[in-house]
Amino acid sequence: MKKVFALTLAVMLVASPVFAGGGESETATSMGHKLMRGFRNTLTGILEVPFQIGKGYSNGIEQIDNQFLSKTVGTVLGVFRGFSHAAGRTGSGMMEMVGFWAANEPSVSGIPLDAEYAWEEGAQYSIFKPTLSEGLDPVGKKLGHGLANAFLGVLEFPGQIKKGINDGNGAKGLVKGVWYWFSREVNGMGQVVTFLLPAPAENVGPMFDEEMPWDALSNN
Repeated sequence: MKKVFALTLAVMLVASPVFAGGGESETATSMGHKLMRGFRNTLTGILEVPFQIGKGYSNGIEQIDNQFLSKTVGTVLGVFRGFSHAAGRTGSGMMEMVGFWAANEPSVSGIPLDAEYAWEEGAQYSIFKPTLSEGLDPVGKKLGHGLANAFLGVLEFPGQIKKGINDGNGAKGLVKGVWYWFSREVNGMGQVVTFLLPAPAENVGPMFDEEMPWDALSNN
């Protein structure tokens, strides 16, 4: 992991002139945002436990008419939800800190956390709505994307080179190919390990040009 991180940064720094225009500043800013969010979520992930218990008590269970029973069941479920969200927030935070340099998928896969930070209200996601099958669909999607990124991330290398040549800038394609390849590997391993846990509903940081690792190779 350390070698991948060091090599990626070295390639980007040496070849940064390839990215003409204001792209470097924009990329650096988005990386900084990702690093800071990861740091905050790593430190405050445990706050999900009391906050989710409080939400469980306040919201109750809408299917239960008895207010006392509704709030009691909601509180108990809030405990379980709190620990799973605490693990998800802390885990995703650590991933963003370690991989702040990595590009992200343009769309989010996996069960979403309520909000960007633990202390924000947000909207609770229910795996039972509209149905359990549909509610759990993001879990399978996250695992599928993780496996694709981890095992097929290498396809970004020839794909981005081909795309760069077609655009008249092969050197840029080479740099992006290495960066995107290693980014896919890092993201994929993280997604596979944490596919059962919730994660932030929106990605931050630099984004891949395409959704899947083979898209650049097949679409250009």
